[in-house]
Amino acid sequence: MANGHDLECGRGVAVLILSLVICSCSPFAYGQAATRSNRPLRDGWHVRQLESDRPDIAALTAQVAKPDKTWMPATMPAQIHDILLTAGKIPDPRVGRNAAKSAWVGEKDWAYACTFASPDGTGPVFLRFGGLDTIVAAYVNEQLVGRFKNMNRRHAALVRKVLKPEGQSNTLILVFSSPLRHGKEARKKGLSPNKALRKCHSDFGSYMGARPHSMKVGVFRDVMLDVPDRAWFDDICVRPILTKDLSAAKVKVLLETSGEKADIKWTLMNPSGKSAASGTAAPDAAQFELTIDTPTLWWPRTHGTPALYKIKVDLSVDGKVRDSRTVSFGLRRIRPILTDPKSGDKRFAFEINGKMIFLRGACWAPLEGMTHCWSQKRAKRLLDLVEHGRMNVMRIWGEGNIPPQEFYDECDRRGILLWHDFMFGYGMHPDGPESFIANCRAEIEDTIRRVRNHACLLMWCGGNENHMGWNFRHGSNPSGGAKLFKEIMPKACADLDPGRLFHPSSPHSGRVPNWPLEGDWHDYSTLKFTPMSSVPLYASEIGRVSAPSVSSMRRFMSPEELWPEGYDARIVRGGKPAWPPMWGYRSVGGSWDKIGRIERFCDPVSAEGLVRVLGTAHGEYLQQRIERQRRGVPNGAPDGTRRCWGNTIWRLNDSWPIIYWSAIDYYLEPKIPYYFLRRSYSPVLVCFERTDDRIAVWIVNDSPKAVSGKLILQSMRFDGKIRGKLTAEVTVKPGESRRCLDATDLGPINLRGEFLKAEFGGQSVTYLLMGERYLHLPKPGLSAEQIGGKIKVSTKAFARQVTLEAQGVTGAVFEDNFFDMAPGQNRSIRIINSAGARELQVRAVGAKPITVTLTGT
Repeated sequence: MANGHDLECGRGVAVLILSLVICSCSPFAYGQAATRSNRPLRDGWHVRQLESDRPDIAALTAQVAKPDKTWMPATMPAQIHDILLTAGKIPDPRVGRNAAKSAWVGEKDWAYACTFASPDGTGPVFLRFGGLDTIVAAYVNEQLVGRFKNMNRRHAALVRKVLKPEGQSNTLILVFSSPLRHGKEARKKGLSPNKALRKCHSDFGSYMGARPHSMKVGVFRDVMLDVPDRAWFDDICVRPILTKDLSAAKVKVLLETSGEKADIKWTLMNPSGKSAASGTAAPDAAQFELTIDTPTLWWPRTHGTPALYKIKVDLSVDGKVRDSRTVSFGLRRIRPILTDPKSGDKRFAFEINGKMIFLRGACWAPLEGMTHCWSQKRAKRLLDLVEHGRMNVMRIWGEGNIPPQEFYDECDRRGILLWHDFMFGYGMHPDGPESFIANCRAEIEDTIRRVRNHACLLMWCGGNENHMGWNFRHGSNPSGGAKLFKEIMPKACADLDPGRLFHPSSPHSGRVPNWPLEGDWHDYSTLKFTPMSSVPLYASEIGRVSAPSVSSMRRFMSPEELWPEGYDARIVRGGKPAWPPMWGYRSVGGSWDKIGRIERFCDPVSAEGLVRVLGTAHGEYLQQRIERQRRGVPNGAPDGTRRCWGNTIWRLNDSWPIIYWSAIDYYLEPKIPYYFLRRSYSPVLVCFERTDDRIAVWIVNDSPKAVSGKLILQSMRFDGKIRGKLTAEVTVKPGESRRCLDATDLGPINLRGEFLKAEFGGQSVTYLLMGERYLHLPKPGLSAEQIGGKIKVSTKAFARQVTLEAQGVTGAVFEDNFFDMAPGQNRSIRIINSAGARELQVRAVGAKPITVTLTGT
């Protein structure tokens, strides 16, 4: 049977409670197969608030047959906030200060109830719970069948003995206890609630944007009625190992089965979907192996095709298939490079299929802040923006939640690598009691089992800012709380997913846990000066704070909150936030101290102006840091060796409508910094390096092929007159970063009236020598028109920050946006998603806005 079981009793009935060890091939992921029946219980649920933390289960069961008005109808999965909002019993928590009006939800106990018919037969019947948040007692026909205390685990109960005869109705009741009450009890014991409870770390405070917290309760994944036949799978692990020359792969398939002795048959499908091989294994075999010659490799999306094989495994008894599972997997070799083979210097890099690949991407925050229920439509839109942003990696943040299998399947298919944190948040965690450690161990093992088959999985990481959090608070490296990170996690990874990198925490390693020249590094440069941090080995969090678009902010702020009448945004006292009070409320404490260099811009006099200044300062910071990290050496240092091999911004998305570090706002509209990020992640990057003595042009080639061509560098006046010109023939190999042209021979350059332009391989990149507020910019002479699915923009003089804005909507996406244009330049910008807009406004600094009526979008 499945591992990790224990025996509990309810009203004299012995019931086996199981912690699931089912992997991505489980019935949670693939539904009914062969004669195994596996059905979600989604309809006919009712939910109510409880008056006591010791409810009368018999009375609740009796009410379910004919629920009164205290019960709210619901379709699963749904959490309490979802249900209350649908019923009109709370205002939308995402708007204004409404989150505080529904904060009471986490203080109460709640009951979920449904009925289901007893299946036929006499074999085992499981209730499987994909996501319960968090402290739950489960009852079937008044009998206790399980107590669960971990939202990061999948749970199951073996319930055949408590079911009524075949075809009769059974009542399932789930009682959810108040997480806030349990948090208070933990505090009395000297424990932090977000450590003692195995619940989403970020639910406990206002860090994600809801004040005073975003405490959620209830069912957030499917409840399944699983009726196996005479033999069934508990788990399948597919472990491919490529030869050193990548010419062949040995695939080991590990099986965990239950029930009767069964025959095993397998079929391999190649990436084109055709049968490539088949065979059998000995009955009840724990594993079998197969070899794939001349394999089609799985590549990250920036370097090739993410090719996926499939293997289908059948269990048969008496010649009939009783259970069948299909697992997708990719053939790729990921090798961590932690030491430079030439210099011996420390590194934190990855070689994939024999090629060093610079990883570029973002940290994934919870998809939604009001609920942990998954929206595949919303997730796909975010992943589309990841692809459009030229990213090849995401970090699953350890203070969020574990996505469902659909997410990992999408990342496999799209070629998006995943750095995967375990769900352990800021600071160290207790070393006991043993019940807590056992709960954590089961969670860690279940997380590994559900993700390990996925080709997209890059590495495991212990959690977010655990050792660093201790260091920030105590000024020393952790003196306790290391059992999880030093013993349990490494052992679980070694046992269940050998060969994959385990990193103790993010960040970790060095003289302090957040040290730029060892392990990975988080960007706290808004608060601290850290030596040697201009080019860390791997920047796993970088960023600044900025606001969503005004159209997005109008969806969660009133006009007066957005910009109070007569508001003055000038900074007249150091350290005092210069944004309106509601902007501060709809942000995170201390956010003003984490904005970019707004002193480079004129003082804003409107909400639109402040959004632009904050967003551009955020974007320029990302551009400057990412370009330097991709060059791989500090400014002015010799080229030829790249120290940094990865960059992930904090963060990709917002879980709530909020003013914060994200690149994409809650309404899935890219913010200003998103487009700076996209340009900075260009596979072939043309960028400028500036020191006190010189300016140089670099080319960084993170594409899979060498690039060659003529590099042209010009100094120009804003009116278009060329002041000087240099050229060079350039070849840059894959993975190489080169300083290609020194601007010294152009002579002095007027700081306020001139700029530099570099052209290479169809790219045109401009460089301003001073902040925007100091420039003598002419009127650009902008024009714009729609041609098919694109907007053609032209300018006579230098156009500062050309902006395309869809009118009256949120969520519009463009090929590029918020970009500078050189005099005489023409650009055609593809409309990716008009969001239903009928008009588009094109603007630039000092230019009269141009309205374009959209057709056919």
